[in-house]
Amino acid sequence: MIRQTVMVLTFLVLTLGCASMPGGGGSGSFKLRPFREVTLKNGLKVLLVEDKSLPYFSMFMLVAAGSSNDGLTASGTAFLVGDLLDKGTSKRSAMELADAMGQIGGELSVDVGQDFTMISASTLAEHQATLLQNFSEMVTEPAFSANEVDRAKKQVIAQLQKTVDNPGNFAEVVFDSYLYGSHPYARRVLGRKRDVTKLRKKDIIKYYLTHYRPNNAQLAIVGDFAPTIVEDLETVFGKWTSRKPAELTFPEVPSISGLQIQVIDKQDLKQTEIRLGHPGIKRTEPDFLKLRVANTILGGAFHSRLVDEIRDRRGLTYSINSSFDARKDAGPFTVSTFTRHEKVGETVSETLRVMKEFWEKGVTDKEVADAKALLRGMFPRSLETAERLGETMLILRYYQIPDSYLTNYLRDIEKIKTAEVNEAIKKHLQPANLKVLVFSPKDKVLSQLRPIGLVQVKNYSEYVQ
Repeated sequence: MIRQTVMVLTFLVLTLGCASMPGGGGSGSFKLRPFREVTLKNGLKVLLVEDKSLPYFSMFMLVAAGSSNDGLTASGTAFLVGDLLDKGTSKRSAMELADAMGQIGGELSVDVGQDFTMISASTLAEHQATLLQNFSEMVTEPAFSANEVDRAKKQVIAQLQKTVDNPGNFAEVVFDSYLYGSHPYARRVLGRKRDVTKLRKKDIIKYYLTHYRPNNAQLAIVGDFAPTIVEDLETVFGKWTSRKPAELTFPEVPSISGLQIQVIDKQDLKQTEIRLGHPGIKRTEPDFLKLRVANTILGGAFHSRLVDEIRDRRGLTYSINSSFDARKDAGPFTVSTFTRHEKVGETVSETLRVMKEFWEKGVTDKEVADAKALLRGMFPRSLETAERLGETMLILRYYQIPDSYLTNYLRDIEKIKTAEVNEAIKKHLQPANLKVLVFSPKDKVLSQLRPIGLVQVKNYSEYVQ
């Protein structure tokens, strides 16, 4: 099974972290579960998190390549590679692999995102030897047969054609393209129809051989595993060879000057989807936690300024939220909402007003205290299992974030001051330089939007090709 990573969820994993708490709470440090790190002879780094509370065995592999590594006109390659991992190997067909996994109650899951790909599988501890063999075979010996490549392409194209039927999802996907232009983050995880159609078996193989290497991946083993686990891993991954990874150099993220509005016209929509935003921060940004607090106040919690004003006070929407999706390069800051066609102008104007006031006047001591309390309360619940610990630690290591981020999280959140939050807001939020995407019937919204700013109109069909 493969699915496109929902970056908001990934963002929560990265920000909330994971740990086990000694005692009931407070503002002290967290104590991580015991873990061990080893490096196999081929360069594969392995994180071992033992948990004997239940008889299970789980594997998580992070491959440091995602849709941003796709070629300029080859979007969707990373997704297809992930999709084809369990569709046959040099030893077994797709049906044989499915049967082998079914016999042990296991299933391969692949999440492809912009920065990386996460491959995971789990089974009962008694079947760990079989899962190790199945997992390693699918990751290191995929066949990429011509028939399976063609079948996967057809399935992706069918999925792309259905994307427009989900207006919220369509707006999310298109907004990244609108925001990032020619930057790799503009490339859609599923790809574009015109690119996927042209992809060939050799393109899939080239991407795989370039990026799926032990020294370009990390593995977490979690659960009730055998004392011989390291030797077992050396055996099943021993023939997987290292290779110097291809370096991805990000170009400068496109800047935004002023307010830019794009209407994507689709006449049969029942309501309007709205996205506002600008490029935000890298995961390594020193103000990361301060912006967590700031965003919680602006639109990252149910009782936030955007929710209170746009939803509760004015009744313009049922849901509105904001987020900083921090990535390897500057990820997007986005405000997401929807409304009735006749209320689009008011919704955009009032959202801009709230953001401008937020930037100009900043936040209060009470808002900061409430946001910090919420973030502290969410932290221990965010990652309660050893599996979540292993997966999260892989992600943090990918972004080169030290374990002290987890152990000191409560203490670091607690010591954030209101003045520091306001300084971060001034530095990183740009309410005067935004892109606004409106997915709606153009004749119902253009007269409302033109007084707000210059409007560009596109037909939705341009984005499904």
